[in-house]
Amino acid sequence: MLKPRFVVVSFFSGLKGGTGKSTLASNTAIALSQALKSNVVLIDLGLDSTATSSRILGINPDKYGAVDYVNGTVDNVDQLISRSPIIPSVYVIPPGTLRTWQLSIDPETAQARFNNLINHSVMKTISQVVVIDLPAHMDQAITINSLIQSSIINVVLDYATYSDSVAQEIDEYYIQPMIAKGFKKIINVILNKAIPGLDLMESKIRGGFIHNGEFFVLPMSP
Repeated sequence: MLKPRFVVVSFFSGLKGGTGKSTLASNTAIALSQALKSNVVLIDLGLDSTATSSRILGINPDKYGAVDYVNGTVDNVDQLISRSPIIPSVYVIPPGTLRTWQLSIDPETAQARFNNLINHSVMKTISQVVVIDLPAHMDQAITINSLIQSSIINVVLDYATYSDSVAQEIDEYYIQPMIAKGFKKIINVILNKAIPGLDLMESKIRGGFIHNGEFFVLPMSP
């Protein structure tokens, strides 16, 4: 069977929550589906959160989802995929019924099942893009596999006084090790909820944390 070409885009904020990452992920899925005139799959991994990206796209997250499959609770990927009633060209795989403390998976199994989840959902929906919404407190095996699978990683920061420290931590513990192992990634940094006129944080983050990508500032507004 021919495997379609597709790009995986992840939204990641390390251990920092509340950056607006899920809102950006879901709206990016909508924008890409319209711009490319193609189907897009959004994989929501926010199992310990409010599953914001699923809800924005009109999907009730209280059903089997991505983590159930990766954990081996469910074996049929088809039953995880829901078509958004708001944007029919976007398909959503919600987080699932498990919580982080209930996971019991070894890294190799997690990698194999997560890869299959992505490939099967792409072939099922005939999508060109997979958007992954990574929560702050995700199982490390799933987090690492998601980042390795991604061609584009959007590091989402909010305008906090320590955002440069968060960016440095993400770069040191996640991005640099992948680059050192030969993984070629596009790393964008998004400074969300920025305050106009205060560019100190912007200048701090611009230095050294972007790899083959761009720096985006999304300002606060009334």
